Amino acid sequence: MSKTIIRPWVKIALVGIVVAAIGIVTLKMSKGGNSQNMSDLFSSKKSADVITLGVNTYAGFTPIIWGNGGLTASEDSEFYKRFGVKLKIVIQDDFTAGRSAFKNGDIQLLYCTTDVRPVEMGNASDMIGSKQIMILNYSRGADAIVVRKGINTVADLKGKKVAVAPGTASHTLLLNVLETNGLTEKDIQLIKVESGLEAAQVFKALQADVAVCWAPDDADLVASMPGTKVLFSTRQASNLITDGLIVREDYLDKNFDKVKNVVEAILWANSELNKPANRAKAAKIAAKAFGTDEDFVTTGCDNIRFATLEDEANFFGLNTDYTGTTGDFIYSKMARIYEGIGLTSKPVSWRKSSDTSVLEALIASNRLDNDQSAERAKTFAAPAPEDIKKEAVSNKIIVIEFASNSALLDNDAKAVIDSEIAPIAKQFSATRMRIQGNTDNTGSDAVNKALSLRRAQSVADYLAKEYGFDKNRFIVVGNGSEKAIKAGSTGNDRNYRITEFQLLSE
Repeated sequence: MSKTIIRPWVKIALVGIVVAAIGIVTLKMSKGGNSQNMSDLFSSKKSADVITLGVNTYAGFTPIIWGNGGLTASEDSEFYKRFGVKLKIVIQDDFTAGRSAFKNGDIQLLYCTTDVRPVEMGNASDMIGSKQIMILNYSRGADAIVVRKGINTVADLKGKKVAVAPGTASHTLLLNVLETNGLTEKDIQLIKVESGLEAAQVFKALQADVAVCWAPDDADLVASMPGTKVLFSTRQASNLITDGLIVREDYLDKNFDKVKNVVEAILWANSELNKPANRAKAAKIAAKAFGTDEDFVTTGCDNIRFATLEDEANFFGLNTDYTGTTGDFIYSKMARIYEGIGLTSKPVSWRKSSDTSVLEALIASNRLDNDQSAERAKTFAAPAPEDIKKEAVSNKIIVIEFASNSALLDNDAKAVIDSEIAPIAKQFSATRMRIQGNTDNTGSDAVNKALSLRRAQSVADYLAKEYGFDKNRFIVVGNGSEKAIKAGSTGNDRNYRITEFQLLSE
């Protein structure tokens, strides 16, 4: 076997190079200001590979902490072994401090909530230039409206004292629930608090009739205060509140592959934690990171749907066959609402506040080897007699014009349904809806009942065909002229030619 021989002059040259290199390093270390020790110099490349991600204390971030093996960047983590990702996670419960760290570059990726993004994306905001690049999860019970005894419907909220944190996901839930009954924020007495936790505390102190709070505080209030109950939660408003990640546009441009690898790693972890069997081990790691007990994490995970790659494609409008709730719809709707109540001014469009390039690259590469299919729409059994008689939690009344003695929907009628009812049906997709047709007091009762039933059915059929809703979800009722007769109305009265859309209790 031959061996390599290093000639004496080569050895001398090598020694000279090494000595010179050490001299340069020593010279740099001897200078003030930017001095570094030897280990800092040789580890700088490693630290440059680390991405810092900011989250708050919420179970929705459990997959990230679990996949990362904790808060610190580690080559022993699943994220590094599978995707080469070195992630440092910062628990940032101070919202303002977190945004400051993001803007000055100390945090590269930061959590957001899609529905309240418009609040910080207003005209001249220093957050313009940030882009939402993915969703992390859907709230499925983690946000709730808790009410005192005697409040049984959304209509009962009128005039009540409601504790809520303005410009947060809690506020979004409240505003959208009010809308299901034709109410607005002006119809209640708003008690402004800083968080869902504070809302629960105000409620417990008997200073509010209603608290819009978080799990597990909602369960605690119900258990500790007789007569208290959850009126609505994101179990019903199942496609309304989503957490996501934002990145600065300039950072994404320079570090596209690093960001792409982080998103891919998170989607892998999300899919794994959609399996309840994997949550116990993850809860131990996340609870330690959050400084909470494991029940806080496991209960929280049970109230969450973790987003997969196909969920992302649907949400970001990359699946043209998808007819459900998109990020564009949620963001644009809440931009109008929050601007209307003065919490933002001229927010940028969804297109300018989001970036789909990372997701498009992941869809094209298709490297993830676990279940990345989208969540399937809820299916409903045919309504049972008890479903038909179930109490309505909310009731939105609209006028849909039909031609005389006709149940045919014209384009104007369809436009009303599209704008007034379809959004509610999509956002509250886990809830049965009762559609009641009514007529004025002209003609016979039998004719009016049959006509109003046909009209209600035509609305249900349109929603099912146009938006893909399960037909069994809708309970159709024809009241005829009952309401007009009860009110003493006679003749051709438009006020009684109404259609009622009711969300039913669970």
